Amino acid sequence: MLVVIIAQFTAAGAGVFSTMADNASGAYILFYHAITGPLVVLILSVVMIIAAFAGRLSWRMTGLAAAFIPLLFLQSLFIIPYRYPTDIPALSGMPWLSALHVVNALFIFWLAFQWPVWTQRDLRELSRRRPDATLESPGALASGG
Repeated sequence: MLVVIIAQFTAAGAGVFSTMADNASGAYILFYHAITGPLVVLILSVVMIIAAFAGRLSWRMTGLAAAFIPLLFLQSLFIIPYRYPTDIPALSGMPWLSALHVVNALFIFWLAFQWPVWTQRDLRELSRRRPDATLESPGALASGG
């Protein structure tokens, strides 16, 4: 997920700078940023959620995997005043709202960066609890039970 998020930032920057330099051949990368990238993030999120349920991971770990989905939805909402300024009259006077697209992207990056760290911590905690919770622990076999 972190690699995909970094690719999204790279595509956004390349597309914006290509557009600013009037380089239409480089501006196509914004299509990746707008369509393909979010689709990949969505698919990865769903796969992570399914894997979390299949692995019977904690709700916190499952929730972290699921957190990308509403953040993606917010990304789409935040870009509306920039992309379609005349379609929604109430938003036409709020171009600053689209700046939250970048702020939310930074939050998504931070979450993707922290997710492996939190997952490792939770998996260590989970592995410490599981042997104690089993009925067939080595101590139970040694005592004849």
